[in-house]
Amino acid sequence: MKNISILMGVGLFCALMLPASSQAAEGCTKASNYQEEGGLSGWPKRVKSSANKTLRDGYANGTCLWLKGQHSGGTTPSGAPDNTHVTVTAKSGGVACHVFKKSSTNTSPYFTTTCF
Repeated sequence: MKNISILMGVGLFCALMLPASSQAAEGCTKASNYQEEGGLSGWPKRVKSSANKTLRDGYANGTCLWLKGQHSGGTTPSGAPDNTHVTVTAKSGGVACHVFKKSSTNTSPYFTTTCF
């Protein structure tokens, strides 16, 4: 009787864990050729709220890849305070996107993003 109770308890525990482990993980992973530069501190929330829907979906589905940590370069798009950004893609082999910080005058709920 004791063994049956233990087995039922283990079975119940496994059943409760199954839904959580079968869901896709939110967020991005580092690509095999990821370049660290200034790191990723504070950037996941910006990618999650990117102006690019495909990138937001990739973040939500856990398929996006970090290509390069915080760095500067290129032109400063409208809505960004400067050219500091991260490079990320919604999926392996996808288009590279650059997600920027928001300027103080940017009232959009999304972070400026350029993809090409």
